[in-house]
Amino acid sequence: MDQTTTQAVATRMWARRYAVAIWAALCVLAPSASASHHFETSVVRKASALNQLDNYVFESARPGYTVLVMSVNSAPKTGAGGVFAENALYNIHVANDDKFSAGHTFSLAFEGDHFTVFESDAPNAAVGAVGQKVGAGTTGQSTESANGIRIWAGVAHDPFYGNSPGIGLFRSKLDSGVYDAQAWTAAKGANIFSGRLSAIIVLEVPNSMLGGDIKVFMTTAVKVGEQWEQVQYSANPLLSHAFLFESETLKSQHDHSRPDSQAETKHYIAARVARAAGLGKTQPDPFAYGDKVADMLIPDVIHYKTGTKAEFSTRVRNGRAIDDDAMSAMLSLWCGALIDQAIANPKLYSANFPYVLPAQLK
Repeated sequence: MDQTTTQAVATRMWARRYAVAIWAALCVLAPSASASHHFETSVVRKASALNQLDNYVFESARPGYTVLVMSVNSAPKTGAGGVFAENALYNIHVANDDKFSAGHTFSLAFEGDHFTVFESDAPNAAVGAVGQKVGAGTTGQSTESANGIRIWAGVAHDPFYGNSPGIGLFRSKLDSGVYDAQAWTAAKGANIFSGRLSAIIVLEVPNSMLGGDIKVFMTTAVKVGEQWEQVQYSANPLLSHAFLFESETLKSQHDHSRPDSQAETKHYIAARVARAAGLGKTQPDPFAYGDKVADMLIPDVIHYKTGTKAEFSTRVRNGRAIDDDAMSAMLSLWCGALIDQAIANPKLYSANFPYVLPAQLK
């Protein structure tokens, strides 16, 4: 082995050990466990209407259209700003190139029961940039924009389901150096999202506007004085709760990021995956597997080929249907082995627009 090769191998081994050290330093059990992006950071825990929850991208029942769903607010309530925050923007970003320079951003701004829809031709524009107004509507009612987008925004049953006690027990065991493949059944967890409502935005967009292969992510922003600030970022389910959960700093950094500024996050994800796969002996080379998963998840976007069946699983990552067991899929990627979260799918969705089940606040 020549000197150059020896140095390369040594550097790779050092990088892996450094990544694991970083992971170990961050790995302390959080006081409570949740799922998806629910209750992700202290900021959104104090401002529920800005809390991003889940994102879905799938083929519409109407031929030639794609459905983009953004759910927020784990505790909607009556009154001003109780469902969607005012003086805020809810953004759905759709890029059709690898540099995130071509595509669209669809932004909704709310005032009472009414909302305005904006559209720009920049999927990664500056925070607060909204482009032109293309429509307006009333929460709980369907409307269509000037460019053919059907829109619904309102309160609905939260379609996400997750075994929070299971992931809490698994993380606790993993923190102590034990890989417990039975944690999901041992925790005897129920779906903690059962009966919950959330605020949901649904867009049904013509494929002719989107392009063939798209990359989707969501952000929220608020205006502070004369400046807009990004509050949260989300795309892949459970990314923060599986890989960044114990560090408020890392979560905040990710929430203020964009897809072209997330390279550093790969190190933490790779280290966390390598630890789980190593302790569980689920992969012959845990470090290589950790790198592979990190490359799959960062940039943190939902990849989707328009006009095709959406599926978010261990086998396929093409959009995300509301019916998908996203939690089991992400847990399986994390562990390097097939994981069943042991929670039944409540199937809180519809086959037709708006695809969620609207609900009334009491």
